Amino acid sequence: VTPLTYDWTTLSSQVDAMTANGNTNQTIGLAWGWQALTDGNPFSPGTLPQNTQQIIILLSDGLNTQNRWSTSQSSIDAREALACTNAKTAGTITYTVYVDLNGATGSSTALYNCATDHTKYFDLTTTGSIITTFNNIAQQITQLRVAQ
Repeated sequence: VTPLTYDWTTLSSQVDAMTANGNTNQTIGLAWGWQALTDGNPFSPGTLPQNTQQIIILLSDGLNTQNRWSTSQSSIDAREALACTNAKTAGTITYTVYVDLNGATGSSTALYNCATDHTKYFDLTTTGSIITTFNNIAQQITQLRVAQ
């Protein structure tokens, strides 16, 4: 796990080194993402400037099928739901992206429910839609809002 950084070479190397293997534990990805935003160990990113929004983008290529405490799908999904609720309660905006190539599996209820709202859940069926989706998310995140 790499702490938050602007070292794009390191970040690109980390992503390029990833390989799909085995079952999917979405909860652990969410938990580590949230920890990277939390001021404290293990990452200690420091206090964020005022009016800074914490955002997690949780990308998964599979259904939530594993954790180390249970083999029950309902228990695994309940654990993820609790982590998602806690992140949202803390004010973190969560986008979820489910890559279901060719629509073979169907949508992910766990990821749909984890997203902050339904506009932040993306169900992709082609690899080509990944870039488009991340561009869409980037546009949503960077929209300027003028308030009086």
